[in-house]
Amino acid sequence: MMVTLCHRALRPLVAVSVTALLVGCAVVPVPFTQKEFSAKAKADRALMFNGQEPLSKPLTLPDAVARVLLYNLDKRSKMMEEALALGQLDLDHFDLLPKLTAGAGYAHRSDHATTTSTDSVTLKPSLANPSYSLDRTRSLANLGLTWNLLDFGVSYFNAHQNADRVLIAAERRRKTVANLVQEVRFSFWKAAAAQVLKDKVVQTVAAAEAALANSETVEAEKLRNPMDTLRLQKALLESIRQLEGIDQELITGKAELAALTNMPPGSDFTLDLPGSGGMAIPQWPLTIDTMEEMALANNPDLREQDYQSRISVSDTRKEMLKLLPGVSLNFSRQYDSNSFLQENRWNEAGAQITWNLLNLLSAPARINQAKSTQQLVNAKRLALRMAVLAQVHVISSQYHSAAKQFERADKLWSIEQRLAEASGNQQRSGTANEIERISVETSAISSELRRFQTYAQLQSIFGKLQTTIGADPISGQVDELTLDGISKVVHLGTPLVGAAQ
Repeated sequence: MMVTLCHRALRPLVAVSVTALLVGCAVVPVPFTQKEFSAKAKADRALMFNGQEPLSKPLTLPDAVARVLLYNLDKRSKMMEEALALGQLDLDHFDLLPKLTAGAGYAHRSDHATTTSTDSVTLKPSLANPSYSLDRTRSLANLGLTWNLLDFGVSYFNAHQNADRVLIAAERRRKTVANLVQEVRFSFWKAAAAQVLKDKVVQTVAAAEAALANSETVEAEKLRNPMDTLRLQKALLESIRQLEGIDQELITGKAELAALTNMPPGSDFTLDLPGSGGMAIPQWPLTIDTMEEMALANNPDLREQDYQSRISVSDTRKEMLKLLPGVSLNFSRQYDSNSFLQENRWNEAGAQITWNLLNLLSAPARINQAKSTQQLVNAKRLALRMAVLAQVHVISSQYHSAAKQFERADKLWSIEQRLAEASGNQQRSGTANEIERISVETSAISSELRRFQTYAQLQSIFGKLQTTIGADPISGQVDELTLDGISKVVHLGTPLVGAAQ
C-alpha cells in the first residue's frame, strides 16, 4: 500500500521533469525580422538626436566644444560609466551593515511525528504508548540579524576600492573630454577650410572646364599650333585634377565636425570664423620644467595609475584579513504555531567562530601574489611617468615645429594671394591669358588649403599638449550648465598652472 502511494506521488514530478526537458530541447534561435530591425534603427536614430538644442546661429569654436560636451555619445558613455561606479559604491555601503533576514513557512505532515522510546537501563522498548509532540500542520516565521566580522572587513576594503574606481572613472571622463576638445579643434578648422574654399574651388573648376572646352574647339579647328594647344590642355587638366583633389579633402571637414557635435549627418551649418580668419598662433609661455610638474601631478593617466596602486594595496590587506577566523554574531525572533509548545514566540542569540585552517597553508603564496601585483602596478606607474615626461618634450617640440610650419604656410599663402590678384588684373587688362590666371588661382587655393591644414594640425597639437599636462579645457563642473553657459567657461587658450585639480 505504501509503495503504491509513493508511486502515485512521484508521477506528477516525473511528468513535470519530462515536460521541462522537452521544452528545453525545443529552444531554437529566433532572429529579428527586417521590420523589427527597421523599427529599432528608427527608434535609436530618434534617441541619438533627442533633446538637443537646435543650431540657430553660426557655430563658433567654443560653441562646438560646448555641443561636444553636452551631446557627444562618447562623452555620454563615459558619464554613464562614472554614474555606474557611483551606484556600485552606494551598494557597497549596504554590505557594511549586518544582514537582516525575515522568513516565513508552512509545514505539513501526512502523519503525526509519532515516537517511541527505549529504556536506558534495560535497553528494552518502553512499555508506554507511542506519543507525539508536533502538530501535523504548522506555521513558522523568523526575523534575524546576523553580522560576520570577517565579511565586514572584506566589504570595508571593497568599498574603498570601489571608491577609488569612481575616481578612476572621473579621470577617464576628464581624458575623454580633453581628447574630444582636441578633435574639435582639428575638425573645426578643417570645416573652416571647406567653408572658405568651397566656392573658390567650384568657380575655378568651372572656369578651367570652360577654358578646356575652348581649347578643344581651337584644336579641332586647327587655329593654333597643335603642340601649344595640347600643352594648354594638359595644364588645364592638371589644374582641374588638383582642384578636384582639394574638393575631395574639403568634403569630409563638415561631416567630421557634425559627427563630433552629434548633429545629423548632412546638416547644413555655418561657422562663425574670427576676423581675418582668426588664425593666430596660440601662445605657450610655460617652461618645460613647469610642464613636467603639471604633467606628473595632473595627467589623467597618471592619476588613474595612482588610484590603481591604492586598489592593489587594498587587495593585499584583504588577503591578510582572510587569514583571521570568522566571527558571526546573530540575534533572531522566532515563531512556531506548534500547539504543544509552551511558548510559541521566543528570542535566540548566539555567536560562532570559524577558521579555515587550510588557509594558513596557502597564506604565504596568496600574500606574495598580492604583493607581486602591487609591485607590478608600481612598476607600471613609474614607466608611465617616464613615458609622460618624454611625451611632454616630444609634443613641445612638435608644437614649436607646427608653429613654424604654419608661419611658412601663411607667408606662402600671402604671396600666392598677391600673385593671383596680379594675374587677375593682368588678365582683365589683356596682358595675360585665361590659362595662366587659372593656374595661378589653383596654386593660390592649394596654398590656402595648406594654410588651413597646418593651422588645424597646430591646434590639434596644442590641444594634445594641454591633455598631456592635465590642463582641463573647461573650468569647474558643467553638468548643470546650459549650452551657452558651457560655451562661456570653455578655455582654449594658454592653460593656467594648477588648472586641473
